[in-house]
Amino acid sequence: MMRVEPRETIDFQRWKLRDAARQLEAQFLHQLLRAMRRTIVSTRSSHTAQMYTDMMDESLARQLAQTEQLGLSRLLYEKLSPYLQASRQSGGNGNEES
Repeated sequence: MMRVEPRETIDFQRWKLRDAARQLEAQFLHQLLRAMRRTIVSTRSSHTAQMYTDMMDESLARQLAQTEQLGLSRLLYEKLSPYLQASRQSGGNGNEES
């Protein structure tokens, strides 16, 4: 869970939330690309080739997440951002469990 410190401005909290949402979208896309690669019959079975392919997929997933074309990070941000404002207005530190 993302910790929200009381001394942080609401803009900084929003930036952290947006960054966390993009990272989650990148992880999702990486898993998706990895699963799609498993469906392809490959003649390259070396461990090195698989490692580089996985690294390329991870980089591609990060780049795709930055474009926000899938919309997952935007949706997460929109759904979670009201909680930042609520914790700021109530004087809480955002660590309460619902």
